[in-house]
Amino acid sequence: MEARSRCSKTTADGRLRAVHDRWHLATDDERERSAFASLDAVLRLPAEPAGPPNRLRHVRCLRTATGTYFLKTFVRTQWKNRIRFGLTAPRARDDGEREFAVATALRAAGFAAPRPIARGRRGSASFFLCAELVGRSCHDLAAHGAADADLRRAVAEHCGALLAAGFRLPDLSADHVFVHGPAGERSLAVLDLHNGSLGDAGPVPTKLAVRVLRRFARSARDLPITAVQAFVFAARLLRAAGRRGDTARAVLARLPAFETAARYDVAGKNVAYAERNPRRVARERKLLLRVWPGRTGESVLDLPCGAGRLRPLLQERGHRVVQGDHSFAMLRLAAAPDTPAVRADALALPFANRCVDGVVTFRFLHHLTADARARAIAEACRIARRFVVVSFFHPCSFHHLRRRFASLSRAPTRHAVGLRTIARDFAAHGFVLHTKAAELPFARDLWVASFVRRGGEATVPS
Repeated sequence: MEARSRCSKTTADGRLRAVHDRWHLATDDERERSAFASLDAVLRLPAEPAGPPNRLRHVRCLRTATGTYFLKTFVRTQWKNRIRFGLTAPRARDDGEREFAVATALRAAGFAAPRPIARGRRGSASFFLCAELVGRSCHDLAAHGAADADLRRAVAEHCGALLAAGFRLPDLSADHVFVHGPAGERSLAVLDLHNGSLGDAGPVPTKLAVRVLRRFARSARDLPITAVQAFVFAARLLRAAGRRGDTARAVLARLPAFETAARYDVAGKNVAYAERNPRRVARERKLLLRVWPGRTGESVLDLPCGAGRLRPLLQERGHRVVQGDHSFAMLRLAAAPDTPAVRADALALPFANRCVDGVVTFRFLHHLTADARARAIAEACRIARRFVVVSFFHPCSFHHLRRRFASLSRAPTRHAVGLRTIARDFAAHGFVLHTKAAELPFARDLWVASFVRRGGEATVPS
C-alpha cells in the first residue's frame, strides 16, 4: 500500500509550498500497519539515536508495544547515486527505496536481512523503516572474545556466498554482519544495504572484492585478530565468492597490509616516514619537552619508536632508552648502539610489571578506537614505575573538524579524544595528570600530556 499525503514547507522567501509524502507499507501485521500508518505517525514516536549521524543519514531506534524498529533517514540522495539507482537493479529513486528493495531481494533469496516495514519520501529526504535484527554484530562478538575460528569461517563463507549469488554489497564489514544463536546453530544476517545492487550470479568482480575486504579490514583494526587470521578470512571469502587460484591471489595482492605496523615493512615506506617533515619533528620535540617529567638516569620505553626520532632527545635528557615497535622494518631503521630494541604489541606488551621508569607513546593513540586506546594506556601504566607521556588528537580543534568534514562518508581512521577522557583512563590505573601542552590549542589537534603514578613525586619540566 502506498499512501500520499501533503504537508507544507516554508521556502527561503517565506512562501509555503506543498510537499507530497510517499509512504509505502510492506508489513501484513495489523498492529504494525496501525502504528506506522503514515510518515508523520512514525516521526511522532519516541526515538533515540542508534549510532553517530553523518551529513547524509542518521538512524533512530523506535521502541514500541509491537517491538523494536529502526528508522533510517537519508537527508538527500546524491546525484551519483541517483544515476546508479537508475542504471542498476533493483531500480530505485532514492536511498530509502534502494535499501528497501535490496533487503526484500535478499529475504526472497533465502538470506537473512532486516524485515522491511515501510519506505517513504518527503521532499529530498527518504526513509527506510525495518524491524530489529536479532543478534549481535561480528565486531561486538570479536571485541568481547566471542569470535572463534568457526565463526570467522562461517562469516567468510556467508559473505562470499552472498557475493557469488549476485548481491553486490560493498558495505559488508564486521559491523554489518549479525550473528544469532549459539555455536552450531548460528544464523547470519546482513544490514546497511542502501549501496547494494543486484547482478548476475558468478565470481565476484575484482573491484568489489577488494572494496569488501578493505572494509572488513578497517572494521577489525581494533579487534584481537592477527594478520594470519585476517589473511585466512580473506582467502575463504574469495573462495566462497568464486575466486580461486590466480584470480584470488590477484585480489589479495591489491590489499593493504592488515596491521598498521606492517605497512612500514613495504620497501621504502619506513625510510619515507623517517625523512618526512623535519620542521614538524622539531616543533613536536619542543612540545614534548614542555611536559617531560623524567629524571636523569631513568629508563624509558619509547613505544612505538618508529624511526627512532625521539631517541636523541631522550638520551640528551640522560635516560636509558629501550625502543619498541611492532614493525621489524622500523626497528631496523631505529637501531642504535647500546639501545635495546624489542618487537612489541602496544596492546599486549611483553614486559614485566613496573620494569621501566617511564613510557612515552607519541603519535600513536589517534590510530586507535576507544577500546584499543584504553588497552594501550593500561599496558603502559602496568609496566611504568613512575610516569607515562602520551600524545593525542583533541576533538575541539579546527584541524580535527576539517579532517572529519572531509571524511564524513567513511569510517574515521584518526580518532580524537578529550583530555578529560584520557585522564579518566589513566586514573583507572593509579596515574594522575602532571601537565599538558598544545602547540596551538583549538587550531591544531596535537596535544601532549604527562601522567605520574599517584603518590609518586615528579619534577617540574624546565
